[in-house]
This record gives sequence, C-alpha cells and structure tokens, in this order.
Amino acid sequence: MYEVVMILEGIWLQFRQIAPYWALGLIAGSLVSVFLSDKITGKMARLATGKFWLLPLFLAAFLGIVSPLCMFGTIPIIAALGKKGVPQHILAAFMISSILLNPNILFFTFALGAGFALTRLGLSFFSGVLAGVLVYLFFRNKDLFSFERFASEQDSPQCCEESRKRKRFFPNLFKAFRITAPYLLFGLTLTAVFDRYIPPDWISGMFGAKRGLGVLFAATLSIPLYACGGGTIPLINSWLHAGMGTGDALAFMFAGPALKINNLSAVKMIFSAKHFFIYITYSLIFAVLCGIIGNWLQSPR
Repeated sequence: MYEVVMILEGIWLQFRQIAPYWALGLIAGSLVSVFLSDKITGKMARLATGKFWLLPLFLAAFLGIVSPLCMFGTIPIIAALGKKGVPQHILAAFMISSILLNPNILFFTFALGAGFALTRLGLSFFSGVLAGVLVYLFFRNKDLFSFERFASEQDSPQCCEESRKRKRFFPNLFKAFRITAPYLLFGLTLTAVFDRYIPPDWISGMFGAKRGLGVLFAATLSIPLYACGGGTIPLINSWLHAGMGTGDALAFMFAGPALKINNLSAVKMIFSAKHFFIYITYSLIFAVLCGIIGNWLQSPR
C-alpha cells in the first residue's frame, strides 16, 4: 500500500508540473483544428512545382507542423492530395513534418524548456524539407506512394461530418482531451515508476557515459515507450534531470513518433515494402544523427 501511495504522489507531482503545458497544447491544437484545418488542406492542394521547386517544400513542411491531424488523419489527407496531383516530394515534406510534430506536441514540449521546444520545431521542419529534397532527387520519375487503398475523400460522408465537427471549438477540445489524457496518464505512471525504482545512476550510465550507444539505445527504446499526445514528455523530463544527454532525448523524440508500431501500420498503407523500408531507414538515421549532434554540442570542449 505504501508503494502505491508513493507512486500516486509521484504522478501528482509530475502532473502539477506538466499540466499547464498540456492544457496550452490542447487549446492551441483545437484552435488550429477548428479555424485552420480546411485552409491548411486547401493550401496543400494548391502547391505545385514551379521554377523554384524548393520553396513549396518549405511551405509544405511548415503546413505539416501546423496541421493538428494524428497519423491516421494525415495518411488519408496525403492520399487525397496525391490524387489531386500534388507532387510526391511536397507530400513527403508535409507527411514527415506532420508525423514528427503538431501544435499540441510543440506547446507540450515547452515543459522541457524553450530551447528543447524550438530545437524540436527546427529539426522537424528540416526533416520534412530534407525528405522532400531526397524524394525530388531520387523519385522524380518514379512512384513512391501507393493510394489504391483509399477511396475518394469527397465521396465519404464521414469526411463531411468530421469537417462539421471541426467548426465547434469545445467539442474539439474535449475530443483532444479524451484522446490525449490516457497517454498522459501512461507517461506519468511510467515516470513515477521509474523515479521510484530506477536509481538515477542507472539513467546516467545508460545515456550519459557512452554517448553514441546512448543515442542508439534512446532511439530504440522510444519505439515501444513513445506515447501519443506528448505522453512521454514527463518521462523525458525525469530522465534529463537524472543525467540523460540532450541528444539522447532528441533521438527519443524523433524516433518515437516516426517508428512506433501503430504509426508504422498507418504509413504502411501508402508504401510498398521497399519504400516502407526506406521510410524506416530515413527516420532512424535522422533520429540518431540528431542525437549525436545534440550530444556533441552539449559536451564540453
């Protein structure tokens, strides 16, 4: 009974610290969903290559970050835009940045500090642009995406119903709360258990002593542990205080959303086996490189 009480106290302590950032993220995400979702989709539909092909990639990556859609909302949008003729490299930029970040997660990340949040923002944007550039260079005359599984979005009455729901702020806010609250509780519980039973020296040893291996371990560990809606922000916060390197935290935050199992199941719907492997490889390499560079910048010179 004593151990249960101690874990509950740990959950409450973490929640008090993290709750304002979670609430701000919910409000920001709902505002974007209600007032900007249709504009984001419309803007993406109008993007096309021009003389300066790189500029649309910047806008697509930015729109991906601003988009409040979860993975299973992003993939049908990608399919609908692809059928409307939006080029593949623009779709890739939008998809990658949307997977890595959204307004809710961005504001929630400020719980780790403004530096972390802005770094995550910049790297998510860069990852989307880089993916678009690589697709433009290597898949300009090849099919990367496969949209045969998707019917026309305009033919779906559910799509219209979802569009109407987005117009109402408080139902949208409640829906965001209902979706993210279990993941937050999972993250808080996991953090309290780690704080109670895992000595800080263990965390420092796993992530602090051998920087390169720490990055790989963090990226791998994020796949089963990463929780939607920023649920693992409390866990990362606790590990940072226990000695986790900045780069290890970045590797965790970038590998987790890109490679966790349910997100991979959604991405697989628009890729062949070969292109699915390319996506996994790109996501893992990018996460590890971010971690290595982050730890290098953190280390004293």
